[in-house]
Parts: sequence; structure tokens; C-alpha cells
Amino acid sequence: MNDQRFIGSLTGLRFVAAATVAVGHGAPSLASGPLPDLIAQVSSIGMTMFFVLSGFVLWLNYAERLRSQPLGPALREFAIARFARLYPMYAAVVLVIITYLMIARSLSAPSLGFILTMTQAWFPVQNGTMLVAVVPSLQHLWSISVELFFYLLFPFVCLLLGSVVRLPTMVGLALVNVALFALTIVAFFSVGDAVLKAVAPSLTQHGMQWLTYYSPYLHIAQFIAGCFAAMIYQNRANTSVTDGERRGVGILFWISLVSLVCAPVLLFLQPRLPGWSFSIELAVRLIEIIGFTIVFIAASRYGHARWLSSRPMIVGGECSYSIYLLHPFLIRLAMIGKSDAPGAVELVLRLGLFVMIATAIAWITYMLIEAPARTWLRKSFGTSAPRDVIRAKPV
Repeated sequence: MNDQRFIGSLTGLRFVAAATVAVGHGAPSLASGPLPDLIAQVSSIGMTMFFVLSGFVLWLNYAERLRSQPLGPALREFAIARFARLYPMYAAVVLVIITYLMIARSLSAPSLGFILTMTQAWFPVQNGTMLVAVVPSLQHLWSISVELFFYLLFPFVCLLLGSVVRLPTMVGLALVNVALFALTIVAFFSVGDAVLKAVAPSLTQHGMQWLTYYSPYLHIAQFIAGCFAAMIYQNRANTSVTDGERRGVGILFWISLVSLVCAPVLLFLQPRLPGWSFSIELAVRLIEIIGFTIVFIAASRYGHARWLSSRPMIVGGECSYSIYLLHPFLIRLAMIGKSDAPGAVELVLRLGLFVMIATAIAWITYMLIEAPARTWLRKSFGTSAPRDVIRAKPV
């Protein structure tokens, strides 16, 4: 990072996000009923965590370079680093799954071009089917497509916000971003369906699901919220923390945590309270974007949740990308010997087993594919090797 310090809590948060998504996706496969339905809702919370955290990390690592260095070389370094980070493991998973489907099940892959270029979430439909779902086994890769969209957007965000240096302005713009996010949600849910019917008439099912969840467009505000959180962190990083400031941030931190814990409960109640559906949707989206902004600042600047910087959490965070890519294909390992109706304790234990299995296998693929490929690509294109986070000393 620009200040040459490694914020271990951010890497630990990556593991929390990956584990949260894995648990949310795994619960309905292991059991049925209200409890797994409730647990399943945490996956969407984990996805928002990834998007906000992406903005935070990118700003810390690259914003100053894009502003202060010649734009061409800085963009080249940014593009190489991000390509090396995302693509090797992504391509390996896509090619293995597509090859298996074509050989074992004689299935074609009409959307392979979109999937390999990581653009499948940008467009709504192909042959009447939501594009992200054309290959169901790879549907979870929609978020990687959203991440690539953020990478293309990020240089423009840096140019737009690079001159903002005063803390009140940063906080004010962050609040404006939240307000615009709320207005965009209202607009999408009010006129989105009509617009989709005009633009993509062949998409007769799941159109609003694509527009409001799978597409990158509503998630832009979450990414920018992460950028603002990083700006605020950097602004305060070299100042002393007063007792009043620490107490105030601590209160906001715990309020945010409690709110984020309540968010899956609200999502669980949403289909059961149809009259309140939109209000719950809006409330959860705002809880996520505001809550994670506060949590990230509190964890990075004010030392809350120090356990996130522990060595096991950092190791888990480093292989979190592989955890996310691989976890849908590993859930069956946690189903071995499963009873037809596992109780709450067994469900929790199996979900814990699932996360451990996914983390162990992800660590292997990280060491054999992800990390070597990233280092080789960056060196081959003449940029610096990535930081060795595993051995770095966090602050």
C-alpha cells in the first residue's frame, strides 16, 4: 500500500466475506426449513461486504499512483495487477467446468465468450435466459463480472475524487453517495421492469433480479462507498485519536454490527411481509452500505475487531478468492452421511465443516495456481511482484 503498511484486518474481512457467502449458499443444500432459509440470507450481505471492501482496498493501493504518476504507466500497472489477481484462477475454474459439462453431459456453452471475458453480468439476456444463469454451475461468477466493471470504473473515480482532501467534504460526499443510492433503488424498483421490457423483451423471467442484484449498476454506490471509507481512513491515519473520537466510533461500530446482524433477519421476513417488501429491501441496502463503511473505518483506523488480523484470518483472507470460486462445487463433501432432516446443531456443524473443507482446498489451489500465476504474470509484464501478505506484519 502507499503508506507501506499492511492492514491485516482488511485481509481478515475478506475471509469473513467469503465464509459468509459460502455458508449462505450451503445452508439450503444441507437442510430445509426456516433455519436454513434464514442462514441463506447472509450470502447477499457477504456480497455487499466484498463490493465495499473492493473499493476500500483499491483506493488504498492505487488511488495515489493514478493521481500522481503519469497516467499511461499507472494504468498499465493497475491493469496488469488486477488481471493477474482475477483471471488465472477464474479461467481455470471456467475451463474445467465447461469441459466437464461438454464431455460428460454433452452440453454446449453458448455464453462462453461472455463468461471468459467476465462480462456476463453486464448484459441481461441471451436467447431468452438471464445471461448469468445460462451455465447454472457458473452462475456465482456474476460477482467477478461486477468486480471487473469496478476495475474499469476505478480510474474515473480517482480522477473525479482525487482533489478532495478535507474530511468534512469526504463525509458529505459519502452521505450524498448513500442518498443517490437510495434514489437509484427507488428508480430501479419503480420503472426498472418497464425499461427492461422495452430494452430486453425476451427476458420474461428474473429481469428485476438481474437489474437489482446481478448487474453491476446498482452496486456502483457500494464500491464508491468503499472508496470514501478509504479516503476517510487515509485522512485520519496520521492524526492522534482522542478519547471522544474513539468512543464515538466505538458506538457507531457496535450499532453497525448489530444492524448488519439484523439485516438477514429482515430479508428472511421480506417474502412473509409482502406489504413491507420494498421498505425492507431499501432498509437492508442502506444498512449494508452504511454499516460496512463504518465497520471498515473502525477496524482499520481504530483497532476494533483486532482478531481479524490474526494469522489464521490473514491466511483465510488470502485464499478467499479461491474459496468463493470453488465453494459451490464442494458442498457435496459436507453432505456425506447427512440425515434427511438435520437438526440445528448438526446443520451448524456441517456448515463449519463445509467452510473448513472449502478453505483447505482453496489454500491448495492458492498455493499451486493463484499465487504462482499472479507472480509470474506481473513479472512477465515488467511490474513488481505482489506483496507477500502471509509474512507481512500487520498494523
